[in-house]
Amino acid sequence: MPKSITLYDYPKSSAAYRVRIALNLKGIDYQSVKVDLLAKDQSSHFYLATNPQGLVPSLVVGNQSIFSHYRVA
Repeated sequence: MPKSITLYDYPKSSAAYRVRIALNLKGIDYQSVKVDLLAKDQSSHFYLATNPQGLVPSLVVGNQSIFSHYRVA
């Protein structure tokens, strides 16, 4: 059974854009969920459970979250 893949992203995020390109080049089907940074959705309890740093993008494959540990000070 194939694992479900969900990409939490923001359309104007260059990092999320690169992840979308990679997924599309590989022909990987995924569901995209918009995280509205202007509305501070990245600070919601739901999103912080996915990515505790509150950064976009986050890729969830099955029950495992993949996200960057990099933050600009």
